[in-house]
Amino acid sequence: MEHTEPYLQAALLCEGVTTDEKGRHNIYNEFSQCTMGYSQPFTVLTIWRGGNNDDHSYTEQTEIVAPDGRVVASGENGPFSLQDSTYRQVNSIMLESVDFNADGNYELRIRLNDADNAVIYEHTDIISVI
Repeated sequence: MEHTEPYLQAALLCEGVTTDEKGRHNIYNEFSQCTMGYSQPFTVLTIWRGGNNDDHSYTEQTEIVAPDGRVVASGENGPFSLQDSTYRQVNSIMLESVDFNADGNYELRIRLNDADNAVIYEHTDIISVI
């Protein structure tokens, strides 16, 4: 499938990410669910793919939203560009002091904004806290 607009290829929550001299990424302790009361810095890793002949600039916004609607962590990456469909942008952002202090479903919200701050792509994922 050919994409004409940038799109999110992957997003995950983990304890950390390192990149070696050859550009390989090591992902440490990916989370699919968390335990209530667990608080530590988390890293959100995203992989963006470009569209066709794209010379625009983008900014990524990331939020973790508690079951009651409070934003408990947020961050931003960019600006960056995605030249064409073969190009990928790997971002990671550390979110400190994320408190999962209530059980339920937290939302991981990721938005890609253009240079005018208009949302051109939005993704929401669920983090289950037990």
